[in-house]
Amino acid sequence: MTLNRRVLTIALLLFCLSLILFLINIQFPRSLDFDEFHYIPAAKQLLESNAVQNTEHPPLAKMLMSLGLLVFGDIPFGWRFMSAVFGAFTLVGMYFFGLTLFRDEKPALWAVLLTLVNNLLYVQSRIAMLDTYMFAFLIWAMVAFCTTWEKDLKVRTQRRRLAATGVFLGLAIACKWFGVVPWFSMIFLVAWIKLFQVWKVQFNDHHNKSHNTRSYKNDEWYLPLLWKDIRFGDWLMSLGVLPLATYSFVFFLYSLLTNQGFSLDWLVQSQINMWNAQQRVVSFHPYMSQWFQWPLLNRPIWYAFDREGLGQAFVRGVLLLGNPLVMWSGVLAILICLRDVILKRDRVAFLIAFFYCSFFLCWPFIPRRVTFYYYYYPSGMLLSLALAYAFFRDKNELSNRAKWVFLGVATLLFIYFFPLLAALKIPAESFRRWMWFQSWI
Repeated sequence: MTLNRRVLTIALLLFCLSLILFLINIQFPRSLDFDEFHYIPAAKQLLESNAVQNTEHPPLAKMLMSLGLLVFGDIPFGWRFMSAVFGAFTLVGMYFFGLTLFRDEKPALWAVLLTLVNNLLYVQSRIAMLDTYMFAFLIWAMVAFCTTWEKDLKVRTQRRRLAATGVFLGLAIACKWFGVVPWFSMIFLVAWIKLFQVWKVQFNDHHNKSHNTRSYKNDEWYLPLLWKDIRFGDWLMSLGVLPLATYSFVFFLYSLLTNQGFSLDWLVQSQINMWNAQQRVVSFHPYMSQWFQWPLLNRPIWYAFDREGLGQAFVRGVLLLGNPLVMWSGVLAILICLRDVILKRDRVAFLIAFFYCSFFLCWPFIPRRVTFYYYYYPSGMLLSLALAYAFFRDKNELSNRAKWVFLGVATLLFIYFFPLLAALKIPAESFRRWMWFQSWI
C-alpha cells in the first residue's frame, strides 16, 4: 500500500463526509439508548474525577465519551459525538484495509461504499457504546498487521508496523476485553506461519539436496520468506510488551483522572473487579440472541423505541439490523473466500476469512451468559471486504455490472430501513411494515 496525495485526500473526504452523515439528527432519541444507561453516567463520573461505578469493562471508551461531554455538555449530541468521530475513523480504516488487501483502489472504494450502507456502522456511530471505539482501533490494528505482508518491505518498516499493531491492539482491549480475541488470533497466526515456514525449508532441503538448491513455492497466503528478518525479540515486543504496556498506560491515565493511586496491586485488582462484574451479568434479556443466529439476521436488537406526541401516536426507534442483502450474501462470500484459501491459497481470501472466523467462531467458547446481535458487529463489518473479493476476483463484463447492481440494491435497502436506523419520527404502528419476520419485533 502506497501513501500518496490521492489516497490521503480520499481518506480525508471519507472521514469528513461520513462524520457529517453520522452527526445529522444524532440528538435523537433524546433519552439514553440501551447501554448508554451504563456508559454515559460513567463518563460523567470521570469528568467529576470520581471512580467509575461501571466496572464491567476497561475505561478507555468511557474516557473518550467524556471528551464529547466536556466539549458539548450533558446533551444527546455530547453523549454521541465521539462515537460519530470513531465511526468515521472506522470507515477510513476500512478504506486502508481494502487498499492493503486488494492493492487496488477500485475494490477498496467499493467495499467502503458497501460498508456505509451496511446499516451496522451507521447505527453504531450514533450511539455511545464500547464496540464502536473498540472496533475503530481493531481495524487499524489489522491494517498495520496486514501491511507487513508486502513483498520486499524493509525490516525497519516491518518492525514499525508491527509495533503499531501492538499499540492499536492495546487500545482496543482497553475499550473492551473482546479485543483479546484478535490479539491472540494474530499470535496464533504468526506462530503457525513460522512453524510452516520451518517445515517448508526442511522439506525443500531434503527434497532438493541432490540438486544443491532450494525451490520455494510462492504460496501467497503465507509467503515463504514473510517476516524472515523479524526476530523473536521483535515479536515479543510488538505482540507482547506493547499491547500490555498500552493497556496498562490507559489505566495509569484513568487513575490520574479519578485521583486513585496507581500501583501494580491496584492494576491487578482492577482486572479482578472487572472479571467479577462480568460474572454478575443477568442471565436473561428480552433482546438476547445466540451466536449462530447472527449471520442469518434471526434476532436483531432494538436500541431504542420511544413513544412521543399526543396519545403517544408516534415513535422514534433505533434498530441495529444489518443490511439483509449484505448479511445474507456476505455469508456466501465468506464461503467463496474459504474455498479460494483451500484451492488457490489466495492471500486476500485467507486474511478476510481468518479475521472473520476469529471474530465470529470465538463466541461458542466465550463464557458469556447473555449475548446480543451487536456482538456480530466486527464480523459483519468484514462482509463488505468478502463481497468485494467475490465480485472483483473475476474481471469480466458480467461481474462488473453485477457488483454495481448489488451496491445499488444495498443502497436502496439502506434508504428503506433508514427511518428505523436514524430514529426518525414515524406513526406508532407503521414500524411493523419494516418487520419482515416476527423475530425482528
